[in-house]
Amino acid sequence: MEVRLIEAASEIGAGTRGTSMGMSALRVAAWKSGSELFGHAEESILRDENDVLYEDDKDSPNAHHIDGLIRFESDLAYEVYKFLRNNIFPIVIGGDHSIAIGSVSGTKMAFPNERIGVIWIDAHADMHSPWTTPSGNVHGMPLALLMNIEMKGQNRPRMFTLDVWDRLRKIGSSGPKVLPGDLVIIGLRDYEAEEAAIIEEHNIKVITVKELREKGPDAIVKETLTYLGGCDKLHVSFDVDSLDPSISVGTGTPVPDGLFLDEARGLLTGFCAEPRTVTLDVVEINPALDTRNAMAENVLTVMEPLFPILRAR
Repeated sequence: MEVRLIEAASEIGAGTRGTSMGMSALRVAAWKSGSELFGHAEESILRDENDVLYEDDKDSPNAHHIDGLIRFESDLAYEVYKFLRNNIFPIVIGGDHSIAIGSVSGTKMAFPNERIGVIWIDAHADMHSPWTTPSGNVHGMPLALLMNIEMKGQNRPRMFTLDVWDRLRKIGSSGPKVLPGDLVIIGLRDYEAEEAAIIEEHNIKVITVKELREKGPDAIVKETLTYLGGCDKLHVSFDVDSLDPSISVGTGTPVPDGLFLDEARGLLTGFCAEPRTVTLDVVEINPALDTRNAMAENVLTVMEPLFPILRAR
């Protein structure tokens, strides 16, 4: 199978700056180590909308700069759709985790009549909405949007925000892109009460780091794939803050007690070997918060084994 890297350098959804340099950081890490990562696959570089970060954000305090996101996510969705329709495996390099709005929507666009399973490897639940968000940062909202689940909260979003939120939900199709029963979250350990309520109400499957450590990555891969057995296609979204901060603090929201590199490698190699897996996101690498590009160098060791696996499929 042919593999394509998509540079999705949007950091509009994050509260700290720097994730737009994630792909560049990986490139530097590859040059330093002599890796052929960027020789394995052609790159597609999307135009970002990060210039909106310089603009006044008074119109949307509960979803910062959401007007820039609608343009970017629509472009990303079409890029993912285009490659999948041509039997090309897209690896989407972020950027912050709000890019999953576009990448998962693109996967659903490519397979509109099939059930899409999402494997979300992340320290955070990312199930806030403009009604519940404590920060207004959209990288904490993609799963709520993609599942079309909104809990009413204490915020009172403006009509402008709700209009754009609705347009984001309808990228590619108007219904939910993924059902709660077709979602597995791995590594979750930092979330708010509103997110916990959604997980409980919809019985969303969560696999903790402790559980993964007890069973081992191979068993977790098997358990996840069995759980998602009714899904036709799988989308894997890997946030580097799922990793333990002892590996690197080069991400905007590090959380203690995370995955180690061999565990992340075991998960991603297992999921990428699965024929139903069609798209992979790698997000939240932030060299501006890092020392000596450690996060990118470590993530590179997780990504490198994926290419021979994918090309052999």
